[in-house]
Amino acid sequence: MPLWGRKKSQAESGRQHGAEARSIPGWLAADPFSGVAGLLNRWAAPVLWEALDEKVTPLLVEDAVESVKLRGAKLELKAAGQVGWLFLSVLRTVYRKTLTQDAEIRKLRDEVAALQERLLLMKETIESAVTRGDQMEARCTALAVQVAKQKSRNKPKIPSAVQVRALVC
Repeated sequence: MPLWGRKKSQAESGRQHGAEARSIPGWLAADPFSGVAGLLNRWAAPVLWEALDEKVTPLLVEDAVESVKLRGAKLELKAAGQVGWLFLSVLRTVYRKTLTQDAEIRKLRDEVAALQERLLLMKETIESAVTRGDQMEARCTALAVQVAKQKSRNKPKIPSAVQVRALVC
């Protein structure tokens, strides 16, 4: 809950300050942080940190903070410090989550590679088994034909009516 009043919904906050973000270069009103950008725009002119657009590292953030020239009353510096600590805490949380997610992604990629290797081996095994099954089926068919021919050769032949008459007469 904000220190200065009632709790606002995200939609309410986005509507209130999101319109202000439209005038800030590089920010869209639909951006999830447009409300924060709108508030900061009220306090100071927007500063775009191109060095931090592509990749954020602790060293780059440290360099960026060191480059900020702070002048003013002790109260203003204290307020700037409090806002800085707020954003540093958020950045640290996001950075830690990113590192954790990167590690999970590497682990999942390794698992995918291992599963793909197993899948390939299984496909080769199945193809080999199918080929062997086809060969065995062909051999069984040939043996069945051979057995049928042999049975027909060994079977006593039934004489035809002409042969019976010739023997009887």
